[in-house]
Amino acid sequence: MRHLIIALTLSVIASCGWQLRGVSELPEGFRIIHVGGGPQNIREQLIQRLRFNDVVVPERALDAPAQIEINEYSVERRTLSVNSVGQIAEYEFNALLDVTVTRGEETDHFVTEARRTLSNDVNNVVATQQEERQLRDALDSDLLSRLMRRLERL
Repeated sequence: MRHLIIALTLSVIASCGWQLRGVSELPEGFRIIHVGGGPQNIREQLIQRLRFNDVVVPERALDAPAQIEINEYSVERRTLSVNSVGQIAEYEFNALLDVTVTRGEETDHFVTEARRTLSNDVNNVVATQQEERQLRDALDSDLLSRLMRRLERL
């Protein structure tokens, strides 16, 4: 009886399309990918996500049939609102990731954007700075998740 319940549970989970968070089903041509360009932290996070999805990431571009080149990565912070005494109440963060994917003769260009807002507490600067770091990490994660979903569709 126990084996039957386990089998039914596994079949229900498999049939509903459930999968581990962060797992992407990349096309066959993306089993070996070289990643170049961009800031080191974004490049390393992308490499980590690719390796998590069983992709081999060689050091040299010549060793890979597919390449991902990070052309641009930027995060812009701008004032969204001010309070009654002229102090900044909210910031808006706009992140951009510009990537070129080359596989053989095919070249695809992606621009991925993400946006977040941050309330600025002028009375608690340290907490606001920590929250800003977390927000920037969340922006990076969002950009890379969107890139991985785009790679799935190639």
